[in-house]
Amino acid sequence: MAYPVAALLRVLPGKHLKHLVSALGGVFVAQWVFGPDWVHSLISSSVTYLICALAPRKLCPLIVFVWVMGYMTGAHVYRMYVSYLSGVFDFTGTQMVLTMKLTSFAYNLYDGTADRKNVFPAAPHEDKKKAKVYGDRSKFAVEGLPGPLEFFGYVYCFTCLLAGPAFEYNDYVRAIDGTAFVRPAAANKDKDNQHPSRTQEPSSVMPALSRLAVGVVCLAGHLVMGSKFPISNLYTPAWVAQHANHAVRFGFLYAALFAERLKYYFAWKVAEGASVLAGFGFQGFDKDGREVGWRGVENIEILGFETATNVQTLSRVWNKRTQGWLERYTYHRSGRSLVLTYFISAFWHGLYPGFFVFFMSIPLMTNIERLIKAKINPLVVPGFDGYNLATYPTGVVATVYWVVSWALTTVGMSYIVQTFPMSSWERCATALGSYHYVPYGVFVAAYVVLELLPSPKNTKKQ
Repeated sequence: MAYPVAALLRVLPGKHLKHLVSALGGVFVAQWVFGPDWVHSLISSSVTYLICALAPRKLCPLIVFVWVMGYMTGAHVYRMYVSYLSGVFDFTGTQMVLTMKLTSFAYNLYDGTADRKNVFPAAPHEDKKKAKVYGDRSKFAVEGLPGPLEFFGYVYCFTCLLAGPAFEYNDYVRAIDGTAFVRPAAANKDKDNQHPSRTQEPSSVMPALSRLAVGVVCLAGHLVMGSKFPISNLYTPAWVAQHANHAVRFGFLYAALFAERLKYYFAWKVAEGASVLAGFGFQGFDKDGREVGWRGVENIEILGFETATNVQTLSRVWNKRTQGWLERYTYHRSGRSLVLTYFISAFWHGLYPGFFVFFMSIPLMTNIERLIKAKINPLVVPGFDGYNLATYPTGVVATVYWVVSWALTTVGMSYIVQTFPMSSWERCATALGSYHYVPYGVFVAAYVVLELLPSPKNTKKQ
């Protein structure tokens, strides 16, 4: 239903009508899927709007964060009470999406009002990291409380209500009012016309349908592989006992997790496509007036994830909207604390022990990778800055190092990520214990050894 309505939304005249259709479409979807439980989204978003309207601007982000996270935690508790380990899709999934949208909106409003002197400084920040952080904040800053229609149009946007992507309020508004499609004045063919042009708005039909096609293929793959490689086998004592060979069991683990990922690829790509069809996610034009693309609401880079050689890359290409939310509104606003960021991520996902086992294991792997980047990379792949693939050297050694990095990342992440879909502590203990917790021992040993290794000369620990 989202696709034909999204196509209609793109061509509707007037932003107010678009906001209305966006809001009513979301309410309809929520009522259709969740029944009366859709009222939870109305309560949490309405109270958030009142907080932003009545509370002191300096306190808005904290109050909203506590309110929305608290409401969502209550939803998680309720779900565990009524349907423990059932995997039933209920309103808590939508509440997770709304938590990102509502908390980011409160911070954006704070940035555009109470913290203007930092977000819009008279002179550029001298500190490069600080300049980048505040540059991102200025992009999303909201300089005044919008009307209820605009706010609820954003909150209930039907293309992304159920599974995301939870894009920023400014991205929503710019697509609705058409300013996202304004070409730069310098790109106008008429050189006498130095005003921005809205002519020939880019079509989003093919980018949207291509995402829909990818999503359908992933759904088919999930249905086929999920039945052949059920993840439940990995925490069933009888099955584990019958498959004592660690290599064989790990092969099954990798296939089961790939089948599990296909489910997410399906949901995200279909939702992405609907959002793109409605006009969201356009990345603008380059200086010559050429379209940059439609990846502004992208939630997953499938090939990037499957071929990633480190945890940092994995986290940046998987569930990208959530990763951006955590980075902008937890990591950078908490003194760059990895532990707190991953704790909030686990808390956001739910209260099952498996979530915390997974997310609290990530900081250890991340710190290992930082040490490798600082102490090993300069010796094996000198010149590689750790980010830009164009700087990665060629040759046999570099290729082998890349493959080994991918293999180690895949093995390490597969071992700990299996706890996420297992959820309960008993299941996690069975699965992790079937390998005698050896990978965790390897993680700790690697961290100690890397800490003791001297840093190469003229390099800085990153």
